[in-house]
Amino acid sequence: MRSTRRVPARRGRPLAVGPAATALAVTVAALGALTACTADGTSADSVTDQKAAQLAGGDSSSTVSPAPPGKYRTLPSPCTAVDADLLKQLVPAVPDIAGSEALTYDTNRRVGCSWRGTTTAGASDTLRIDLERVVSYDPAISDEAQAQQDFTQKAADASIPALPTSSDTPTTPATTPPTGGTGSSGTGSGGSTRGTNGASTDSGTGDPNGTGTGAGTDPGSGNGGSSPDLLPRRLTDVGNAAFINDVVVPHSKQPRRDVTLVFRTANVLVTVSYAESSPSGSLPPSSADLQKGAQEVADQIERKVKG
Repeated sequence: MRSTRRVPARRGRPLAVGPAATALAVTVAALGALTACTADGTSADSVTDQKAAQLAGGDSSSTVSPAPPGKYRTLPSPCTAVDADLLKQLVPAVPDIAGSEALTYDTNRRVGCSWRGTTTAGASDTLRIDLERVVSYDPAISDEAQAQQDFTQKAADASIPALPTSSDTPTTPATTPPTGGTGSSGTGSGGSTRGTNGASTDSGTGDPNGTGTGAGTDPGSGNGGSSPDLLPRRLTDVGNAAFINDVVVPHSKQPRRDVTLVFRTANVLVTVSYAESSPSGSLPPSSADLQKGAQEVADQIERKVKG
């Protein structure tokens, strides 16, 4: 009979591993690490900004350069943005020309100041300014574009009409008003005149003392008066875009007029609010005077923003 011998297994010696097996193990480990890194899509170093890529019209593998920052990175001091001489003219009874600075949480982004004064006759004037440096949080929208969007929204909220286009310009001259009793002589129902004391008058009765009762074009009454030059409108000579709003608040005791001018220069939005209350029993304040004052303030602030 053939005898069989069992060869005992070798113990204590590791099996030899060839180069192919080593390479396979390294590959598996690398794939596992890559899967762990990108499984949740939150790797800050390798994940592309999906939203920015979509906004730019590209795919998820493309990158989009962020929009440039705004032109202005700081704001001027608000309470010194208006010259003292102009402040004394617009708010003659102000007790402190230094003004009252608005409380904001970030003076690098938003600042403001206000002045208020009341005369012994009971008239009061209030001037407020607000400056905001607009910053866009969307990498595809620049700060200036965001500021324009904010300005457009403010104009829409105030129901300010758009600037007329060339097609809106009439091609025929306006009809000359008749020279009878309905002209600007103060005896008809359509014009406006000023008395010898400088006060504007309604032309319904032609009262030279400015106390007429007809429905004329008195800039001291109504929503900016009926003159196109005083109605709420866009402005073309302030900043990159601007509008002015004029609202009269009739009151049995003290009628008030509020004029608001908003303008944008690059990525800065500025709001000028100028209000005046007349003494008890008087007509509303003059629209022309308040609008002129608001525009003078806006011009000075624009120069301060530009430095």
